[in-house]
Amino acid sequence: MKPRCRVNGCANARAGHSLLCSKHRSRKRRHGHEEQRTISKTDLKPFIEKVQARIAKQPDAKLWSICDQRWDIVTTNWRAELPKTIIRYVRAGMKELVRLADTLSGRDVAVTVIAMYLLQDYDPRLFKDETSFRTQLVRRVRTLSSTSFSHWDGASDGRERRAMKELEPRTAEYLSGLLVELFGPAGVRIAQLERREEEEQRKERLAYYDALGKVE
Repeated sequence: MKPRCRVNGCANARAGHSLLCSKHRSRKRRHGHEEQRTISKTDLKPFIEKVQARIAKQPDAKLWSICDQRWDIVTTNWRAELPKTIIRYVRAGMKELVRLADTLSGRDVAVTVIAMYLLQDYDPRLFKDETSFRTQLVRRVRTLSSTSFSHWDGASDGRERRAMKELEPRTAEYLSGLLVELFGPAGVRIAQLERREEEEQRKERLAYYDALGKVE
């Protein structure tokens, strides 16, 4: 009898030489960790709105134009000619970034990456580890482009179906490194500002209720 999958509560047998069953091995490949759930559009929406509100509040802040420039420099240069490399997953990651640039603006990508940092700061328990965070970051960015999906008509009802074209894990890891390098520092900084402002608002509310309690 084959030993069971290492995931707690899973009774399936391990697949091959893996410590995981085929189901959890596939999940780890797609999501970065065998127990990582998908970070949905709904999960990220409030944090996208926070980033957009901050941009609207300070539209002339130099950070936004720098993010745009960083994206444009990398993608424009790589669209002209990819850097020479014999490493397959590195070249695949470069091509994926250029493909995204054909359909997305740098601002859209930056907002999504920054929002992912805000979500991680707000509830770090949503991510099993740093690898799963980065994998979900890549997935959320890729969902912005329709070219990241395969489309087909359902056999039973003819309705359009779609599924994300999965990247090789090492390609996703390399692509996440590029996105983190481009926009990660901005994400960390905005998360710090959001936390500080929320703390200031909390103190103001406490002071208000404290003042109410002292009214006679």
